[in-house]
Amino acid sequence: MNLSLSRSLRFRTAAFFLVLALLGPANSYAAPAATTIASADLLIVGATEAGWAAAIQAARGGVDSIVIVHDGKWFGGQFTEQALACVDEDKGVGRVGWGVDWHPMKRSFHRSGLFKELMDRIEAFNTQKYGSPMPGRPYHGPSTFRPAEAEAIFREMIAPYIDSGQIRVHWNLYPVAADVRGSRLHGVTFAATDGGEGRLAVAAPLTIDASDWGEVIQVAGAGFLCGPDPKSRFGEPSAPDDLSCHPANEMNPITWAMIVAESDGETPIGRPPRFDDRNYPRATHFSRQAFADLQWDQANPGLGAIPHWPDAGKESPRQLSVYTVRRIVDGLTSRDGKTSILLNYMNGQDYPLERLPAPVVAALEATDKGASTQNIVTMNREQRQIIFDDAKQHALGVLYHLQNFVDQRAPDKTNSFRRFHLSDEFGTPDRLPPKPYIREGLRLQAMYMMREQDGRNRDGVTKNLAKERFAHVMYPDGLFAWQFHYDFHRTGRTYLKSEGNDGPWIDFHKPNRHTNFMSDRSVFPLRSLIPAELDGLIGSQGNVGFSSIVSAAIRLHDQRIHIGQASGAVAVVALREGIDPRAIPYDRALLEAVRHELCDPSTAGVPLLIWPFRDLDPSHGAFIAINRLAALGLLPIDPREVDFAADEPATEPWLAELRDRGFEFEQSAESEVTRGEICRQFWDQVQQQDWTRFALHRVDDRDADGDGIADRDDPLLFTPNEPIVFEIERPKLGPDSDGVPAVELTSGNADDLRLIDFRGPGGSPPQGWSTDHGAAFDDERGYGWGRDLRSNHRRRHVYEGPRDTFLFTRKSDLWECTLPNGKYSVTICVGDSGHDQPGQNVVVEGVPFAEDLSTVAGMFAERTKIVEVRDGRLSIELGKPSASSNTAINWLAIQAIR
Repeated sequence: MNLSLSRSLRFRTAAFFLVLALLGPANSYAAPAATTIASADLLIVGATEAGWAAAIQAARGGVDSIVIVHDGKWFGGQFTEQALACVDEDKGVGRVGWGVDWHPMKRSFHRSGLFKELMDRIEAFNTQKYGSPMPGRPYHGPSTFRPAEAEAIFREMIAPYIDSGQIRVHWNLYPVAADVRGSRLHGVTFAATDGGEGRLAVAAPLTIDASDWGEVIQVAGAGFLCGPDPKSRFGEPSAPDDLSCHPANEMNPITWAMIVAESDGETPIGRPPRFDDRNYPRATHFSRQAFADLQWDQANPGLGAIPHWPDAGKESPRQLSVYTVRRIVDGLTSRDGKTSILLNYMNGQDYPLERLPAPVVAALEATDKGASTQNIVTMNREQRQIIFDDAKQHALGVLYHLQNFVDQRAPDKTNSFRRFHLSDEFGTPDRLPPKPYIREGLRLQAMYMMREQDGRNRDGVTKNLAKERFAHVMYPDGLFAWQFHYDFHRTGRTYLKSEGNDGPWIDFHKPNRHTNFMSDRSVFPLRSLIPAELDGLIGSQGNVGFSSIVSAAIRLHDQRIHIGQASGAVAVVALREGIDPRAIPYDRALLEAVRHELCDPSTAGVPLLIWPFRDLDPSHGAFIAINRLAALGLLPIDPREVDFAADEPATEPWLAELRDRGFEFEQSAESEVTRGEICRQFWDQVQQQDWTRFALHRVDDRDADGDGIADRDDPLLFTPNEPIVFEIERPKLGPDSDGVPAVELTSGNADDLRLIDFRGPGGSPPQGWSTDHGAAFDDERGYGWGRDLRSNHRRRHVYEGPRDTFLFTRKSDLWECTLPNGKYSVTICVGDSGHDQPGQNVVVEGVPFAEDLSTVAGMFAERTKIVEVRDGRLSIELGKPSASSNTAINWLAIQAIR
């Protein structure tokens, strides 16, 4: 495992080959006369959060010469120049960490790597200045910061490497040309963002593209995708069969975020051009009430809204309102006494990229015919700026609407947005951030494109049924852990029928572009950083190998830093070994060298979480051993056991499984050793061996494992498998979940037993059963509903018997049956043979049988309890008044207790 050459010698070797490349034949661009020439071991384009992380990771790994070129002047990307000042992190269904109580997504990992280092410093700064590490108390969060203050911390963390000369930074430049010879990128030329004539040409054996729009990938001619993917491309379950209603310029929308700070008096902004209050029917409840009857050219676009601001004295607690949803400093509890708020608000502020407004279309078409239907990724900077200018005005319209329309209608104006001004921390003429929040951009055509079916949760169709588990596919070249829902904001745009594209508009959800599907605990594959064809280039930021759907789940603050850190580690190993990154996934020693850079005690900084255990903190003494062993496939891992429990005793069955994997350990009968300590011993043994024991044996250059699936489409490079298809994993049905009445329920004294089959009309009930078709209670029949539910029935034609049919209630309904007073054993079966049914509720005579109970298609819940009838009627309450889901009852058995 020892490297045959020292780091410095490897880097000198790489520099030698760079000189040869520069002296060789140049069959690409000719540099303009006013071009400054520079060289580096590693060129990083973009000082975004990923570019920043890649540079620090590479510097710590020993890369001697790193050049960063950025088209702005701020480090930090979405944290800073895009003003996303309320941190969104990897989340899952566990209850570890922060998150609003009702939300099914909770933070699911301990912070690790450079992200933890950054957040520790941000929260330490917040504590010193504001008196709390998390001063905003936002509804979504919890960690917040002022963008300019965060940028200073980004700059502080990278400063030692800049001061030493190891990293050089060039600001306000963007890529205009690439030196590509054959299939290798040798360098990039940059122009000034202000239109100046000077050029900078940087030659480097390796370039990382961490720009916002994948500009190096584009000028270098590497393959990329943008816009929607049809189902035929990657076989994803929620991708459209065709793109007829998904034009090429449909993307996750951009949003021009705003930071507003509390003023001493009223500081309203001026009216934005083309402002119209009708653009904002979702902004607040007042807005929705006023504009609920507007007729849009898209049917039922949805008009949900949230409260405007809290009344005086009620503003401080975490709560849902425009004021508090992403508040970054709570003035009532912070030391500085001034409230600051991030307005990044999907109920009015998002800017879809399809069906652009008529003035924007006209301006784009004036630059080039067809430009208005072009994807924003492939637009030039002048064309993007046309969209940006309109997005800015639309965002400012939200603030103007709040300061005027909403203020006029709010009874309590104490916390009105008229008392807030746009922050001046960005130093821009309009006081807006330099860039919009970019959710989706270019997607590199990589060695492997991550697909929805690899990681999407298989407990049910929607995330409401998800249970904790690892992903169906755990990539063998995984470099860091991630999890989130496939989070599409509204990608469609609809206009008023009466005014068309010249008038007001709102956004709406396109089919399957929403937040209802989620991933399981996943890893990010190294192959998704490497272009399918071009050498000398590594993708980063959002310019990596995934589908549009997966890109919606891998765009958070921590994920982008992890991507940057991973790309930096890949660059370190490639430069040290004098190889192209595409060789690394096929070579065990190289792959483990990358993981060593990310997760090793000798590496500066906090190690990075590679395997997505929920409970593993990087401060744990066995963190590195557990991560590295899990990534190697040497630990027994149950897909449902997402906690490793490092401090629990190592059991003999678990130790036996480790011995099967080559671990030599004899446990004393008198001592109790923890699982974490065992892993440390096991990892010590692994490191003493040569990597040849774990070598990756390639059967074919195009199909490494010989399973008939080309490597480019094979998520499991060295594991023969069938193509990955998304399927709901049906649970094994037992006596209490198969929906089949127990044998003893079909026999016995008819006076003591009543069996009710809830079904629509038609068909014959089983012998001995009574049928309920949803009719209201009738004294002669002796049972029935509090209202007529005869239209609320379904039959799925999946099973025989009473489990195939059901009656359902969406809110709260009462079913009663005449019975003598006394005690009864009651069995109720709820569920649906054909569809998932989340959030079912049943109470019998005050006894809860089901509380927010979810069943997947084909699974049932049979519950038996003893209840007492005191008023001559057995009363069953189904659903609940506030429910937005069905409660589906299949059958009921009532047995008298004598």
